[in-house]
Amino acid sequence: MVKRDRVRTNINKLHREHNDPKVLWRLANEAIGNSSSPLPASPPLSSWPKLSAPFSFSFAGAGKIARVVKGMKATEALGVDGIPVSVLKKGIEVLAGPIAHLVNRSLASGTVPTALKMSNVLPVFKGKGKSATDPASYRPICILPALSKVLETIVKSDLEDHLAKTEALPNTQFGFRKSRSTTAALATAHAKWLEAEQRGKVVGVLGFDLSAAFDTVNQLQLLPKLEKLGIAGTQLKWFHSYLTGGYQRVVWNGTESVFLPVEYGVRQGSILGPYLYLVLVADVTSCVGVGNEDNSGYADDFFLWAVGDSLEGDVAVFTVNVGGVEVHPSDEIEFLGVKFDTGFTTAPHNINVAKAAAKRAALISRLAVHLPRGKYLRQLAKGLMIGKISYAAAAVTIPRFDSECKGPNAAHRAVQVAINDAARSISRPPSLNEVAAKAVAMETWKCFYSNDGGGGARNPVGDFVFPIPRRPMRSTTPVAYPLWRETATFACHAISVWNLSKALRSATTLHTARTAARAIGRSVPI
Repeated sequence: MVKRDRVRTNINKLHREHNDPKVLWRLANEAIGNSSSPLPASPPLSSWPKLSAPFSFSFAGAGKIARVVKGMKATEALGVDGIPVSVLKKGIEVLAGPIAHLVNRSLASGTVPTALKMSNVLPVFKGKGKSATDPASYRPICILPALSKVLETIVKSDLEDHLAKTEALPNTQFGFRKSRSTTAALATAHAKWLEAEQRGKVVGVLGFDLSAAFDTVNQLQLLPKLEKLGIAGTQLKWFHSYLTGGYQRVVWNGTESVFLPVEYGVRQGSILGPYLYLVLVADVTSCVGVGNEDNSGYADDFFLWAVGDSLEGDVAVFTVNVGGVEVHPSDEIEFLGVKFDTGFTTAPHNINVAKAAAKRAALISRLAVHLPRGKYLRQLAKGLMIGKISYAAAAVTIPRFDSECKGPNAAHRAVQVAINDAARSISRPPSLNEVAAKAVAMETWKCFYSNDGGGGARNPVGDFVFPIPRRPMRSTTPVAYPLWRETATFACHAISVWNLSKALRSATTLHTARTAARAIGRSVPI
């Protein structure tokens, strides 16, 4: 194993000798063992076994490997191999070919080398309200070998495209998927609840947070599900090899435990693991008998709801049992960090944000005494305060797009007061209304252009904002409000901002959409 000081030495060599094209080969030879014989040539693609299953791997050339590695985050975290991703990125121009050979051999043979299934586990404390002495209060994050991340990225891309084309994942699952976010999950659920209420219906909501979901995945249950999705032969053999025979050890404050076999779960921190988890829970809502659209999920958080007729003048008593345990009704329910009351308003969430904003504004003021006024203090304020108030702003905050609109409520005013307090330490922080309007603009644009892959399902938020099929040039025209218009829903905020900005409707790239969203944020009233 390459030690940390050895890695630092190699990085220093790269910096000193970056003009020498042979330095990367020398470092590679030192790591492999100074072998004078070259790696065996990778056979041509046509000579590999023909894969006749509906799902197939796309074998990688050097160019594809280079693109994958360049797109990876340049971290210095060390796996069991002792090689950080940053080293691969520096030498990818010459290492892409050998890496492609190793990746393709793994895919063609249906096996994952044991060395790529060994990981370091870093316990990360879950935070407030948890006991530091309880092992369950820590989230196990796996640091994988750098080459394992490359291999998993290649396979994940193929699996993602296959599941999108076959629409195997429920449209109401928002976790780990393209063009989807916690904001989209919140906005979808919130709009459906309010829509039902406006039609005079009663809505009952039940929330689930699956405990240790990733760590308890049963591989014997996952493999048959993969087979049902058209994954067979060598491909299924590869997934079996990937899921079994792994080892991990805990690394804590420089101390390493012994390696132990991994018998259950998918590795948190892996590239492919979370997506395989989505395959396992894809049918969870059908198992409990709710409608295809009467649920919303983000990874291991699930919300199920039922809609019924209103019973005016009668007293209706509902009893809900889950696994033999009676679930009692609550005045508040929390989904993805946002609290809703019985009227499905976000008043509890707004109050919590106002309190947090006031505390963080005071902290920024104290830190300003010790830090020079400038970009560093502004970045600190952005991370501490603006990040807190901007989370889910598009889904739960009511932005105003003209001065005649109704003013903000008491909680929103309290947040704005906290922002004004922070303004004494940093120059021109954004207003709450600016943050919300910008967030709504970006989420709206994503709704219009979202697509989970070739032929994949559309982001369900778009069904509320753009309920009719998209047509050429349709993005340049305004959109009508739904009949159940409710000013507290993201759908109506999205329609307002879409109709307001021709630049946003005309944007065809993420960059131009962000530019239009910033302009909208700056133009709204404080």
